[in-house]
Amino acid sequence: MKLRYVIIGLGLLIVVVYGVFAILLVRLSPGRGAGQPGFTAKEAYPSALKAAQAWQADAQLVSANASWRDLGPEELLDAEVAWAFTFFSPLARQIRILSVTPNAAEAVESIDVTPRTRVADVELWQVDSPQVLSLFLDHGGRDFLSKNPDATVSLRLGPGESGEPLVWLAFGISSGNKSTHTVQVDPTDGQVKSAAP
Repeated sequence: MKLRYVIIGLGLLIVVVYGVFAILLVRLSPGRGAGQPGFTAKEAYPSALKAAQAWQADAQLVSANASWRDLGPEELLDAEVAWAFTFFSPLARQIRILSVTPNAAEAVESIDVTPRTRVADVELWQVDSPQVLSLFLDHGGRDFLSKNPDATVSLRLGPGESGEPLVWLAFGISSGNKSTHTVQVDPTDGQVKSAAP
């Protein structure tokens, strides 16, 4: 009888130790856990710029983009993602698209374009991607994702369609019913400029 209690006690001790170890592992893992955003746009940008200027010294940022699929609100804030940066070279009259992860920046494609390609005013970029995702969630995105768990959420930083030199656009679209939710954010101060289904 005593042996049975000893075995049960050891089993419970193992479960507790394993649970504590698992909690510590989650807390210490980079880019994971509450309040620890994944790979952000500002973290990715220096690698992207270095690779772009190695391609063409006059390369200028056109846009930064990332997408997340089938994630809940908290997972969305914590998940790491590859960023796609588009750069324009006036001399080469080309754009180059780069995929940037925490480990590397790789060229995806180069395309010939017109010399009138709009570039981003990087000096205006103060607000990073986690803040934009939080604003998206706080301005209807959380409700949108609860109703559309199959949705893809995308972020885009670049010149605005209405002539703005730089704007953040957070866009959610359901793969099922194609419903959408869009939040536009000022990249200088984080002010929400618009939020609409």
